[in-house]
Amino acid sequence: MSHEKRKLPAGDIFCFLLLAVITLALFSQLFYRENSLSYSIGYNLYGAERVLAGETPYRDFHTLYPPAIVYLNAAIFKLFSVSLYDALFVVLLFKVLTTFVIYFCARRLMPCAWAFSAAIFSLIWLRPNGAFKAVPMHYGGLFLSLALFFLLSKKPSTSALFFAGLSLGILALFKHNIGVYALIGALALFFIDEEKKRISLPHFTQSYREIVTLIAGVVVTVLPVLLFIQSRGALKEMVKALLFAPGEFLLNRLAAAPLPFVPFLLVGWLLLGVLLVRRVKGQPQLVSLIVFLLSVSLLLFVLLGKQAWLDAVIFYAPVFVILIGFSVCFFAKRFSLLQQREIFALTSFTAAAFMEAFPRFAREQAIAAMPFVALLLIALLYTFKGSIANFAVTKSQYALALVMLPVLLFGIGARLFLQTWFDRALRFKSDTPVTIERGQGIYFPADKAAEIDDTVRYIQERVPEDSYFFAQSYAGSSYLFLANRRNPSGAQFWGGVGVKEAEKIATLEALQRQQVKLMVTSRRDMEAEKFSPMRDFINENFTVTKEFGDVLILER
Repeated sequence: MSHEKRKLPAGDIFCFLLLAVITLALFSQLFYRENSLSYSIGYNLYGAERVLAGETPYRDFHTLYPPAIVYLNAAIFKLFSVSLYDALFVVLLFKVLTTFVIYFCARRLMPCAWAFSAAIFSLIWLRPNGAFKAVPMHYGGLFLSLALFFLLSKKPSTSALFFAGLSLGILALFKHNIGVYALIGALALFFIDEEKKRISLPHFTQSYREIVTLIAGVVVTVLPVLLFIQSRGALKEMVKALLFAPGEFLLNRLAAAPLPFVPFLLVGWLLLGVLLVRRVKGQPQLVSLIVFLLSVSLLLFVLLGKQAWLDAVIFYAPVFVILIGFSVCFFAKRFSLLQQREIFALTSFTAAAFMEAFPRFAREQAIAAMPFVALLLIALLYTFKGSIANFAVTKSQYALALVMLPVLLFGIGARLFLQTWFDRALRFKSDTPVTIERGQGIYFPADKAAEIDDTVRYIQERVPEDSYFFAQSYAGSSYLFLANRRNPSGAQFWGGVGVKEAEKIATLEALQRQQVKLMVTSRRDMEAEKFSPMRDFINENFTVTKEFGDVLILER
């Protein structure tokens, strides 16, 4: 499957340069275009400001994430400027590098043309609610792919194992749950005894040097951070937040899984086509007709299918691909153990990325995992290309059989991509720059840009610099960063998951002590307020004085 000699190094150079040009050209036009006001601005970027002010996460303000994201952005703000543009630009760098590393991972498994086809999925599978927003997996994806790259070799060297552990440790500092899942997958590789060509518990125990090397890489990155957090008196709170708050978060955000009817129907349709082709294999013209009709039906599904149908496929497609990957690892004995090892590493890391979508069944999390899902799908097709060639009658049938599923997955991503970024005239939806200082260089849809500018200016007129206002709504927290004003509460999101009643009471006391005179909220968040002391406090002390789009301004 892999490790074949590179007969055409010029082909490698051409494929990588082509990928680099397309990636930089596309992403450089997208990273500064925001479709909505991301909550991450208030949660992570304002959190980074609090770090710059000497505060410590978990101790002084609440967060559900490991500390890397706020400290990284704090460093960015200190080195460059406190601006939304700089934060998004760094996310751009991470996403470009992630695309490149995915290409190099694929190149360890496949020829350059195949690797290129796997990497380009990273260009269109972008989160529709913030493709470059400051969320952990936009940084963590780079280190997940780096760890995979170091493990994708016949026998990883000591240095490769150490760097794989190092990458997993950094990943855990951005997204601890994915880091743990990927580490489990990496450790499981040591059960594979390549000499005896079987799964072996004794081989795992005999590989203790390699295991210690891998874990040492994790410890080298994680332990100093734990010691630092402990020195700031926040380790206990961090452990509580990272171990228990995510469960509470999931319970609060739990959503029903999309119905699998359409994905199962799609799989059944594909299997029916395969069975028909097998039945009439001796009649090339009839086979070509069946393959052509099957291809056209999939294309019509992508172009004309309801968005709810596509959303169901977006969630279940990774499940199917991951299940096939694990099936190849454990049941496809005709492949070499090396091939099975490579597929297992790739499948387990893909599963780690996709686990973000479970059990919330969040479409955006499934979308974030799609670059790894596509890499796995292309790798599986490359593994089975010999079987597909034997099954096909003509070269055109062989080509269609190879590209059908990738084109289906790419087509769904391309449709979502176009709907997210462009209007029907193929003009960017986000075509209006905001003019406020911290948002300069960032484009939003015209109505959202006007809302942001008007809201920030109003807050800055009413609230003196270095003074406080309170964000009662999730979106309102982003204005703490954009308006360069301070939050009197340790709750980044008022009413957010993990914010205990003691913190809510402390917030009310801080509002009184600091004599906060302005709140930012929305009608929906006002109606959804569950903490009765806050409702009473607002009703007794505040009135609506201004409304900008969805934003409500309350003042004493």
